[in-house]
Amino acid sequence: MKLKFIISGILIAVIGLVLSHTYRPYVYENHINDFHLADVIGSIVCVPAAVLFFYGIDNRYSIKQYTIKGTIVYIAYEFLGLFHIHGTFDVYDIIAIIISSLLFYGICVWLGIIDEK
Repeated sequence: MKLKFIISGILIAVIGLVLSHTYRPYVYENHINDFHLADVIGSIVCVPAAVLFFYGIDNRYSIKQYTIKGTIVYIAYEFLGLFHIHGTFDVYDIIAIIISSLLFYGICVWLGIIDEK
């Protein structure tokens, strides 16, 4: 177990929650056009937070594998909105998940924390 990854994942999730409860209402109340950023905060942080958290708990898979799996799971979760199983379907969330996953993986490579298995 790698505590620094678990704490980083939790910290990213907390930042996402704080932004969802502060930034999003501010943007909506003041009618600010932020190009849907307030709408997709959860989708931006979901993959990095989950990957770091689960990698910290069990690192038998690489960060690359966790990132791919996390991206697929969260996109599939978003598609549940099409069938009215959970929430609403939003293509901006899918775009945000893909972009944040690619950026997260790129940052991991840049920082040198990728361990290919």
